[in-house]
Amino acid sequence: MMKPNLVFLTIDSLRADKCHESNRKTKTPNLDSIVKKGTYFSQAISTADQTGTSLATLFTGIFPTTSGKSQFNFTSEVPTYFDILKQNGYQMNSFIPDHEFFISLTSNFDKNIIYEFKNKEKWLRLQGGLGDQIIQQLRENKTKSPWVYYIHLMDIRAPFLVPTEFNKDENGENNYEKLVSYIDTWIGKFSENINFDETLFVLSSDHGEYIPFVEGGINGNKKIEKTITEVTKKIPFLEKAGMKMLLNARFAKQTYEKEKLKRTSTPYQMRSLNSRSTLFLYDELIRVPLLFVGHNTKNNSSVLNMVRHADVFPTIMDILKISSGETSIDGQSLYPLIQGENITEKPAYIEVGVNLAQLIDKKTPDTESKVIGIRTSDYKYFRSREDNLKLLHLYDLKNDPLEENNIAELKPDIVKKLEQILIDFMNRRDKNKSSTLTDEEIKKAKETLLKLGYI
Repeated sequence: MMKPNLVFLTIDSLRADKCHESNRKTKTPNLDSIVKKGTYFSQAISTADQTGTSLATLFTGIFPTTSGKSQFNFTSEVPTYFDILKQNGYQMNSFIPDHEFFISLTSNFDKNIIYEFKNKEKWLRLQGGLGDQIIQQLRENKTKSPWVYYIHLMDIRAPFLVPTEFNKDENGENNYEKLVSYIDTWIGKFSENINFDETLFVLSSDHGEYIPFVEGGINGNKKIEKTITEVTKKIPFLEKAGMKMLLNARFAKQTYEKEKLKRTSTPYQMRSLNSRSTLFLYDELIRVPLLFVGHNTKNNSSVLNMVRHADVFPTIMDILKISSGETSIDGQSLYPLIQGENITEKPAYIEVGVNLAQLIDKKTPDTESKVIGIRTSDYKYFRSREDNLKLLHLYDLKNDPLEENNIAELKPDIVKKLEQILIDFMNRRDKNKSSTLTDEEIKKAKETLLKLGYI
């Protein structure tokens, strides 16, 4: 019997609440139709608000507290579930951006199509030819079973450029939502070229995103922005002091603009002006869609249990009936939930990503993420990595789903319980974990952050 194929699609920055929830303003008829054919997890939590760290967990089933693998220390030597699939006779194909993480991840694939995203205003997007290339590959793969096709899309990225025909109020209240509606049309086109009887289709995201309530957000002084853009092209030659000065000037201008907006805006609106990879881990940053459709899945099933990125590939291997031989992972198979059975919920480890300001000076992997935490179905807890009494946040997710009321001081017993879970995670150490980033790794990290806009 022929093994089922696998199409695995991750859509950069796609929030769960914008693609398949009753109160959304986006138009996603194609995704809605596909969800009816499979199992959708509405409470899937990514490990981080940054691509490499979250996907490192997804593709290994291991949190960074155990593996030490994240945005900038993920190499081709890191074992992933893709390696297991290849060992089981799968032809490996990918369609990925030219990000060091993705290149390392797919270095032993049989065929990789790598697209450029360095110039975000001009890069090719789905409508510019990338979508047609994906469809062509899906059609060609049909004669070469069993195969894996991994796709990562970057269309939902600031500055949120919306194709003209989708720039209408009916497609969303803001450009982010309009882009989700636009991508939905391509999901429909992809699905037309997938035989769900022979193929398992999995859709998820790396992380969520802030959606500024002020269209375009706050970028600071245009002259400062232009200077940063120009000089960052020469980042390897910049002096640390010069870059720090520019970043500080930008931060000062943004702070001034925010102070003016505070007079007429709610705290919830104001936090939408934040940047990822700073000091917060709200659900708009880490709650992502997760969908399993096709081979060996259940039709029209919605699962409310909280699940994690680390659980995704153990589930895939279970569905495909492939033994991974791995016993020391953090993830667990969700296949019993797909079958309508119960499993014990496991807490999700979460952490913020890294921004450029942190990499001006060399850091160790242990100190790169400033904030770490734990999420369960009932509570969200996060705090400073360096000091468990600083930046302390606790939210009651059942009674305060928007995380507007920090109750850390009111619930010390809950804080203590979740802190112990966090300590247990932090005490897991892999002996292969590097103690510092090399100069070359720092250089690549800076260049990657500049490409992605983490400045």
